[in-house]
Amino acid sequence: MPTLALCMIARNEEAFIANALHSVKGEVDEIIVVDTGSSDNTRQIAEECGATIYDFKWENDFSKARNFAKSMAKSDWILFLDADECLAKDDLKDLKKVIAGETKQQHDKKEHDVVVAFSFIQRHYAKEKGKFAHWKQLSQEEKEALRKQFAFFAFPETLNGYYDTRFITRLFKNTKNIYFKGAVHEDVMPSILEWGQSEPEKTVVQCDIPIHHFNFLKSKTYVQDKQKLYFDLSKERVKLLKDTKTCLDLATGYAIFEKNLQESYVWVKEAVLCQETFDKKNKESEEKIRQIDMLYKNNKQLRALHELIKLLDLQNTDGNTLMNLAKAYYSIKAYRAAIVILKKLFDAASADPLIIEYLGTCYDHINYFDDAIRVFEHGIIVHSEHAGFYFNLGALYEKTKEWKKAIAAFEGAMRLNHPLKEQLEKRIIILRDIALGKHVHYKISMGNV
Repeated sequence: MPTLALCMIARNEEAFIANALHSVKGEVDEIIVVDTGSSDNTRQIAEECGATIYDFKWENDFSKARNFAKSMAKSDWILFLDADECLAKDDLKDLKKVIAGETKQQHDKKEHDVVVAFSFIQRHYAKEKGKFAHWKQLSQEEKEALRKQFAFFAFPETLNGYYDTRFITRLFKNTKNIYFKGAVHEDVMPSILEWGQSEPEKTVVQCDIPIHHFNFLKSKTYVQDKQKLYFDLSKERVKLLKDTKTCLDLATGYAIFEKNLQESYVWVKEAVLCQETFDKKNKESEEKIRQIDMLYKNNKQLRALHELIKLLDLQNTDGNTLMNLAKAYYSIKAYRAAIVILKKLFDAASADPLIIEYLGTCYDHINYFDDAIRVFEHGIIVHSEHAGFYFNLGALYEKTKEWKKAIAAFEGAMRLNHPLKEQLEKRIIILRDIALGKHVHYKISMGNV
């Protein structure tokens, strides 16, 4: 049976780390926690949970800390979790059976084309839908099941639902060929791809097992401080390596933390210029950049952004990074700039519910109601069970005074158990009166993402 280690880096995680370690205790062969400078009881709690503690001086580089933790592991396979994450024990038991089977198969066949890692869904629990379009509400029965699953801590009553992101690679073979890269947004996948180029292709299995993430129980200040840290690290990283992702991360950071759209646009331009597929020496490319620079000089930044985004190669650009930029523009009410990004993403992934939600809502904010309606009408076609899209359509139909369509949309939202079901029942009564010509005072709000 192959052995398995749990590795973790942590700092001031006394409120969460016990939950994470208890979720794997008894199922892993070693627990390694690398402390990067805690001033609370993180170390003591981790030791009580059976972890071996190592100190590591923080160097503003997440990969260095994770790779140090990896170097301390002696097991055949390594699982990485953050302190605010958990794995269900039944899922972990199933994973152990799978890696045991893969190890035996590799030994029997002596093949080089083998499974070397597993990627997971990351399930983020939240108190309310907020800005997450594919947020799913938890029923009381589902909450009870989670409480039983995570019996070692009280599953908070305040967490009413979750949304999933995929995929994150957290379980992999303990080999020098697999290691984390990137000072921020660190990942092992680049090293696996490099390994696959020098030897026969390595397989990473994408599985539907969720890593349960409880980040939203942390304070807003904590989350904002961490995002600011990522931004500051990106400023340093770009001095050493200017790549598309780092430039887009900087564009996002300048929008969120400094409200500086002009500087954000500059880094979008840098993201375009450092693409491997963009030939700066090509005369046509030179002319496009010259025209974009002229737009900037003539104070036509939005048009310049539009032209820049057209030059971004989505095949070689991380969609999540670009989506984060759209969210950043949305958060500072730069809705038209967000729309430029979102339309590019929509053209590439028109069924993505998060893109649909943001694009439709941005159109609503600038009073482009017909465009917003078209987006959400598309939304209920590709996601016929999405109560939020029906609700948004209802609000938009109200704004365009299409009362019967608004009633039908709200009824669709109620049928799908929208959280505001009771309020919608009253709303529909009002709309029916309006449709009959009765005078009614009302206020329309679609809400935000």
